[in-house]
Amino acid sequence: MNNNARSNQRFTIAHVTHEAVEQIGGIGTVLEGMMISPVYQQRVRRSILIGPLFGHLAAEPTKCLGHDGTVLYSSIDGIDEAGLAAKFRPIEWAFNIRIVYGVRRYNNPGEGRRGEAEVLLVDIFNTNKDRLNLFKSSLHTHFGIDSARYESEWGFEEYCRLAEPAYYALNALLDDEDLPCVLISHEYMGMCTALQAKMEGGDAFRTVFHGHECATARSVTEEIDGHDIAFYNAMRQASGRNLFIDDVFGSQDHNMRHALISRAHCLDGVIAVGEETANELHFLSPEMSLADVDVVYNGLPVMPVDLKSKLASRVKLDDWAEKIIGWRPNYLMTHVTRPVVSKGIWRDLKVASQLDEPLGREGKRALVVILACGASPRSERDVRHMAEAYGWPANHREGYPDLVGPEVDIWRDMAGFNFGHKNVQAILVNQFGWSRSRLGPAACEDMDIADLRRAADVEFGQSIYEPFGISQLEPLGSGAICVVTGVCGCCGFVEDTVRRLGEPIDAFPNILIPDYTHLPEPWSLDRLIAMTREQRDRIEAHVAAQVSRDLFKRLPRSDADRARLIQLGQKLATNMGWDDVLEHGFFPLLERL
Repeated sequence: MNNNARSNQRFTIAHVTHEAVEQIGGIGTVLEGMMISPVYQQRVRRSILIGPLFGHLAAEPTKCLGHDGTVLYSSIDGIDEAGLAAKFRPIEWAFNIRIVYGVRRYNNPGEGRRGEAEVLLVDIFNTNKDRLNLFKSSLHTHFGIDSARYESEWGFEEYCRLAEPAYYALNALLDDEDLPCVLISHEYMGMCTALQAKMEGGDAFRTVFHGHECATARSVTEEIDGHDIAFYNAMRQASGRNLFIDDVFGSQDHNMRHALISRAHCLDGVIAVGEETANELHFLSPEMSLADVDVVYNGLPVMPVDLKSKLASRVKLDDWAEKIIGWRPNYLMTHVTRPVVSKGIWRDLKVASQLDEPLGREGKRALVVILACGASPRSERDVRHMAEAYGWPANHREGYPDLVGPEVDIWRDMAGFNFGHKNVQAILVNQFGWSRSRLGPAACEDMDIADLRRAADVEFGQSIYEPFGISQLEPLGSGAICVVTGVCGCCGFVEDTVRRLGEPIDAFPNILIPDYTHLPEPWSLDRLIAMTREQRDRIEAHVAAQVSRDLFKRLPRSDADRARLIQLGQKLATNMGWDDVLEHGFFPLLERL
């Protein structure tokens, strides 16, 4: 095929994911960014999202594809507006499963973009056990996966059950002009389906593992006391000595995600969302070390912002803060995240602690807002009660509807921080969404999450493990100073973008990249593996002190400073959107396959 033919090729892409219907986390954000991109729409004939049917007991059949979905076929509810029964019924009988098929629409008002995808869901709760066991036997024969070891883990069993019926239902949907179909396993969830396509699909499929993380590396990094400082230094040393993760940190065979993603080399292509994720995938095994791994960054949503809109949002946030804590902050520092170890929230407080004294010398005060929720949304009634009873979210009580799970320890750290600091205070908002119904009566009627992103002066993202980190850079175009650790995949994207712009990284004070993995002296591999929490704390304290000094210098002292940060942030962000990523990274990979 010549270059002109390749550039005009339109693809059929099947995405296997747990976020086929609902946007739960990062993969859903990635899929939305793709689907609403004009570049994607020009290059893709059909997009088919495949996943298990989670809401198999839902009373309303029209709701199982979400509020923006339309059901065209459902054997559960006797719907067949697409005339697919003749194709789907034999598959349902053979595997004792039920299929729901339809269309899901994407609408992003902030970017003024829309998109659409087909959705194929499979109810696998009563699947044919004999066929399933034959499939598991094939996984062992062809790929060495011992399914019996992981059958008790629903995360494995669910997507193993999905594989064959999803593969055959997809074949039933495809026409000759749709082939070859690119089947993408988003993380471990789609690996069984992709391996089925490798065994049975022949030339009709090209299979790709899309590594939004390296699950094995995440697990090890979170579990060891030295976290990222120990893991990445150990990986770099070990890789130079031709050692792999089992050699350094012990066998990972207990981890079913490891068992699946370590077979990604069997597919036609492997995508990693950042350089470190690519290194981690190579570190999994000798076979993976030989695999070609393409780094394809995630794109950033670009929200047009100017000084006027930023200041308008800031007034809303300042009004809210004054009602909650009794004063209006000079600086607003935020961290929008999940309440998990990998996000390194304690590092935010270490940096903020070092800012307390210099801010006091200038007569300034800062508010750190951690937006992290570890439970289902609290009702508007519960929010109002907590606010009136004890001043939530400035104060908290343990137990639902307030603090649960990881939120408890996060707030304990923050409460201790607040007791010891005067010029910097921290608030935990353990409720996603940024509206009056979610925040309580202190919030104005028209405030939303975009106001929080626009108003921020600083966004923290000092993760110990972060394959990419879209959230860390979301306020970049709003003039926020984004503090992102060097292990985050988005740092490579920033550096690549700066190079394309022909400017030095120092020209963009919006980006502050601390390297917590830098060691003041060489450590042996054995010493790294045995790193204690106390040793890690000392290294972190040293880095956090330097981060606070750099950050303090960059904080805006005037509206003119804020306008300049917005200008520079917009310059970067507009060159980091999904259109560029797809045009220069994603589709060249598919063309090569």
